[in-house]
Amino acid sequence: MNKELSVIVPAYNEEAKIAATLENIAAYLRTKGYRFEVVVVNDGSTDGTVSQVHSISQKFPEILLIDRRQNVGKGRTVKEGMAAARYEYCLFMDADDSTSIVEWDKFEPLFEAGQKVVVASRHLQGSRILHPQPWTRRFLGGGYRVICRGLLGLKASDFNCGFKAYRREVAQSIYPGVQMTDWTFDVEVFCALKRKGIAFAEVPVAWSHSSKKSGLPPVRTAFRSLQSLARLQRLYGS
Repeated sequence: MNKELSVIVPAYNEEAKIAATLENIAAYLRTKGYRFEVVVVNDGSTDGTVSQVHSISQKFPEILLIDRRQNVGKGRTVKEGMAAARYEYCLFMDADDSTSIVEWDKFEPLFEAGQKVVVASRHLQGSRILHPQPWTRRFLGGGYRVICRGLLGLKASDFNCGFKAYRREVAQSIYPGVQMTDWTFDVEVFCALKRKGIAFAEVPVAWSHSSKKSGLPPVRTAFRSLQSLARLQRLYGS
């Protein structure tokens, strides 16, 4: 495979962690001899996220910023980052470094073998949870996975782990059609891959929960998720 990678990092109020995450990404890819860019898409942050990105980009000019002043949701933010990607492979990862860039080592052999889409999973044999989520989120997450499989006929073991990679031509054929702007955009991507007959590979990763405060209580989050999944069923259901 060509050693070219665009890393898409959506960011919303991540001033506490984003500089360290970006430095880890850039240092790792330089060590591996990649041609790369790290595209940070700011989703209307109200803290010092943007200034942190500007500061670390002085050390690593491969770090680029798309600064959106209005909060539009993670789905639209990742979609915009994918559209801007220039290199042959595109990886989207979370700004809190819940899955480290070093997990890319597991993705490389699969892309070298011709795989077009590789996604991380927290639920396969070999996965390691370094810092687990609260039990309420684990419980709701389990129900969410069951509903996604039953309602939409999807086969993935983990829909929302924030570490997914694509050949660029695949990403830029899938993401323009993504309509969901909230966290269910990940599920829509799996729906689109299924519709297009594009296979994906899953790999177990080490993952750590970030203690960043959620904007919505768990019950309301679950209700909104059900509404979004119902919409996806109407869009992609047979």
